[in-house]
Amino acid sequence: MKLLHLRTGLLRVNTFFIINEETKSAIVIDCGENYKLVKKVEQEHGVKIKAVLLTHAHFDHSGIAKKLQDDGAKIYISKIDAPKLLNDDNLSADFGRKFDYLNADYTFSDGEEFIVEGISVKALITPGHTDGSACFIIGGCIFSGDTLFLECVGRTDFKTGNKNQMIASVKRLFALDGDYAVYPGHDEFTSLSHERKYNLFADYD
Repeated sequence: MKLLHLRTGLLRVNTFFIINEETKSAIVIDCGENYKLVKKVEQEHGVKIKAVLLTHAHFDHSGIAKKLQDDGAKIYISKIDAPKLLNDDNLSADFGRKFDYLNADYTFSDGEEFIVEGISVKALITPGHTDGSACFIIGGCIFSGDTLFLECVGRTDFKTGNKNQMIASVKRLFALDGDYAVYPGHDEFTSLSHERKYNLFADYD
């Protein structure tokens, strides 16, 4: 498994490629808004994007999902956030961004484990930023979307956001056994052990 990272779109979303080097297939986590850049990475590394995993439906994370779906990729998102890909709860209208509505190919529930292109994924529903936000555990990595950031957490003042749910979600991540590399939806990477010590919400009641 090979991990690639780029920043995409107006709000500089962290977009991740997880590549199965045996099959030359790729999973993209939070595809962002820059279709040309994502396709350039696909071409330069000689891989085919087969799936897109969305941590939540907000436009800055999902903006090119329909284009990638039209190219043959399967779109994965939580059952709770899936309807937001079909309405303005994805915040595109609030930010004046064009958004191509789409139906997800696969929706998942909390704790569900599935195999995508030979790669094992466990999805945790971590509400707070949206009511259907998810984190993906892949090997020793957590792709935390807009739930957990470096020494901070995601905003809770958007539609379906909830501060109390965010607190509970972050504490749930902190309670996981062992350590993980944490790859958030924005800004710098971190680790779960670091966040247990230094995150602003570590001792929040």
